[in-house]
Amino acid sequence: MVRHIARRFFLPGGDREDLAQEARWGVTEAMRTWDGTRGVPFSSFAWLCATREARMAVSAATASKHRVLTAAQSLDRTNGSETWDGGSHQVLVALEAERDPDTDPVLKTLARERLGEIIDRARILSSLERTALGMAATDNSYQEIAAALGTRPRAVNNALQRARHKLRDLAHT
Repeated sequence: MVRHIARRFFLPGGDREDLAQEARWGVTEAMRTWDGTRGVPFSSFAWLCATREARMAVSAATASKHRVLTAAQSLDRTNGSETWDGGSHQVLVALEAERDPDTDPVLKTLARERLGEIIDRARILSSLERTALGMAATDNSYQEIAAALGTRPRAVNNALQRARHKLRDLAHT
């Protein structure tokens, strides 16, 4: 029933499943408020409630105050097709590549904030972990890092693993 109702309407900025969900909400409300003593079959009452909810969703979506959002182009569309597996990331990367971070104040501010986050996180690392991570970030091998720090490559590996683990735990909190 809800799929049939959803096919009858168009929801700007949404899809049929959004309308079907609104219709399901109408059926739920019908179950909650139906009064069998009135002589109206439940199926008719549920149909009426589901249709009303779908119409209200369409009405709310087409209101002028939502026009900016419903008329906007999605960044998830690349080459005319919807992509949810990184397509929007590719568009954003392309947009970022077009801008010069030295002249764009927004990019400068974002970079400063990101650098501040990295510095704050680096404070929890030991000096060995911090130094090994810094050298690994500049493409030094474990052997080169170990020679510079006067330790073994296995100790460098362990320090890097601990550093990654600590920083990963902070990213998930």
